Amino acid sequence: MELFLLSVFAVAVAEIGDRSMFLAALFGLRCHRLWPVFWGMVAGLFANQLLSAVAGVWLFSVIDTDWHLWLVAIAFLAMAVWVLIPEDDEDGVPENPCARSLFFTAATTFFLFEMADKTQLAVVALAGASGNLVPVVLGATLGILLITVPGLLLGRRFAERMPVRTLRWFAAALFLLIGLWSLLEALGWMPELGLPDFSGALLEAAGRSGD
Repeated sequence: MELFLLSVFAVAVAEIGDRSMFLAALFGLRCHRLWPVFWGMVAGLFANQLLSAVAGVWLFSVIDTDWHLWLVAIAFLAMAVWVLIPEDDEDGVPENPCARSLFFTAATTFFLFEMADKTQLAVVALAGASGNLVPVVLGATLGILLITVPGLLLGRRFAERMPVRTLRWFAAALFLLIGLWSLLEALGWMPELGLPDFSGALLEAAGRSGD
């Protein structure tokens, strides 16, 4: 359960102000039938997170375990910078997303939009470090849906009224903290503050999820 909740939180925070949020708002504005869009969005996002998690488990399996925490630290530090970079929410959007099958269009578009995205980096790091696919994939998919579904239902007003700039800085600070925490643990420099170690929490979460 801990790994699932960590995946939900990390990915939801990373998705704030992301192009997928604006894409969902665009579908909500242009399409009258939202259920096919919703299920297509779920299918596309789930497939993307599953692919990322499988890649993460494979990547961490071929790299020495001594480097695992280093990879997690690098991933979160990269996300801390990446989350501050504005994205073009119109880039790659179909001109008329309702012209073809809504389910197929939504599934394909959301799958492609999440390729090479910062959320993929989070899923690769979490799935790889824990070696556990199911809670990470389900948690990551739910995390994205928590941000994209309101955009789909409420349209662009939801996306434009969110304090995106402030939330992005909050997300960057959070990822920076996690990245530095992991880096200090990798170096063996984490002082005894009575706080749980990040790597131990990941391993414990993986063990409990596999029970």
